[in-house]
Amino acid sequence: MKLRIENLGAIKTGTIDLSKKMNVFCGPNGTGKTYMAYVIYGLINNNNRISPSKNEALFEQLMEHKQCDYTIDFKKCREHRKKLLDVDYSDVFGTQKVEIFKDTEIKFVEKAKEFENKIENIEFEIEIDELKLKISKQSNSDVVRIKALTDSFTPEERREIMFFLEFYILSFLAIYPINRTFMFPVERNSIYTFSKELSTHRHEAIDHFQAMMKDHKKNKFELLFTRRTNLYPKSIKDGLRIANDLANIRDKKSDFYEYAEQIENELLHGKLSITEDGEITFNPEQATSQNLEIKMTSSITKTLSSLVVYLKHLAKSSDLIIIDEPEINLHPDNQIILTRILARLIDKGFRLLISTHSDYIMREMNNLIMVASQTDNIKKLAKEMGYKEQEYIKPEDIGVYYFAYNEEKNKNGKNNDIPNKQVAIRDIEITSSGFDIPSIDNTITQQNRNMYALYDQLSEDEENEKES
Repeated sequence: MKLRIENLGAIKTGTIDLSKKMNVFCGPNGTGKTYMAYVIYGLINNNNRISPSKNEALFEQLMEHKQCDYTIDFKKCREHRKKLLDVDYSDVFGTQKVEIFKDTEIKFVEKAKEFENKIENIEFEIEIDELKLKISKQSNSDVVRIKALTDSFTPEERREIMFFLEFYILSFLAIYPINRTFMFPVERNSIYTFSKELSTHRHEAIDHFQAMMKDHKKNKFELLFTRRTNLYPKSIKDGLRIANDLANIRDKKSDFYEYAEQIENELLHGKLSITEDGEITFNPEQATSQNLEIKMTSSITKTLSSLVVYLKHLAKSSDLIIIDEPEINLHPDNQIILTRILARLIDKGFRLLISTHSDYIMREMNNLIMVASQTDNIKKLAKEMGYKEQEYIKPEDIGVYYFAYNEEKNKNGKNNDIPNKQVAIRDIEITSSGFDIPSIDNTITQQNRNMYALYDQLSEDEENEKES
């Protein structure tokens, strides 16, 4: 699934291939990496702006036989896809100043026939927990098989199936191979610490109270349906909703609980828990009798707590996980460990998108790409170094995108058609030895030059001082 984005903030143009198992955004500050991540998150979560319509024939067949076949309506699927592109920028960015997005354009790169061929060739089997259904599809087919996972449905479940079954199938096909997306923004280290203070419900209540104080004739019933929707960007709002629902979430256990435990064991050195009241606590290995409130924990624990909760209680295969700057609050050795854990996740079927400035993370990705070559000597060396096969990253499974202001010139010495004040996203070549990021490599090279020059001069001055 390729997206082409034009005129998004500083970005003039760029194409992102979300069918890759891992995508990496790199480049200087202020070049639109977070903007791009926000828009991708908003687009994939845009189904709530599309009105579902009931399919009575499909519903009746399923209720009678406990299974049925749905022949894919490609026209409906394309229309659903098109509606996803109508992103609500005020919701995505938490702002009313949407005029800055008036020229923004998002497109799916695939032509209609390419999209249909791709859908026909895919094969999957997934369970829809909320509808108690399993849907599956064979390759080289335009038929989706639907099977009930229970002998009886409640009236509410029957209503949900009637209205949302076809809608869910269309949504799944429209963004395949992604099922859902969860984003962990840079603000994640504060979400559980200050979730009550930042609560969207709390701020809505304050707004309503202030409105009634100013106008005693204000319709109080009308205020119940007045929502302060643009308080925070969508990724933060969604994170706060999860934080305020932890008491219910704690009873769920995902199939990827063990990966949360890997983060706890290898990075946090302790266990995160959710109390009956929906509060996060931490039990450190060094003091097993203590249960610390999240606000009393280290910065790395605060930063990774939302990812741990997601993996323990919410994660599903084929989710797209978006992490803005995974290196936040992590010492270099822990950045390397986290990179390996993230590689294990994509091996289990997750899609991953990260935006990073960390040379440690990118160099470790290069190591994971090199060990994937699997020559006999590399296999032996990788084993000695402690790399696991589920951490290997094949070059074809990763996309790396460089965000930078345009500085290229044509043969006449003039700038090309991308203005200097805008960013052209560039695909970085990935070889069997990995990839290079110009801005980071140039910075490290210059820093080393300065260091060696200063060291040589200091040594020379000290030697001269001794001789004098």
